Amino acid sequence: MDQEKITKFGTYVETESATKITGDKITRFVERLKKIGIDVKLSGNFPWVYIDEICGKRVTEKFEANHGFTLIFLPGRNDSPPSEFIDIKEIFKLLRKYTNEIN
Repeated sequence: MDQEKITKFGTYVETESATKITGDKITRFVERLKKIGIDVKLSGNFPWVYIDEICGKRVTEKFEANHGFTLIFLPGRNDSPPSEFIDIKEIFKLLRKYTNEIN
């Protein structure tokens, strides 16, 4: 679903890139967790997206990175395929651990 955009610099065709699709996955993930009472804060350092906090508690574990618990990698280029979550089992283990500590 490409759209033509008109700007003061000219006209261009906007395509749906892998980065946008990956961003939509992340947004959907965070919103679904919020619906069941789990508040997640993310941070990023391109191309990594980290889980920074779960229900207000800072995540200290590291997974697939040196600086945090990696949720997903952002695609390197617009023509790259959309990214998948790194390891959904590990992500939910982490979520259970931090939500159990709070309850």
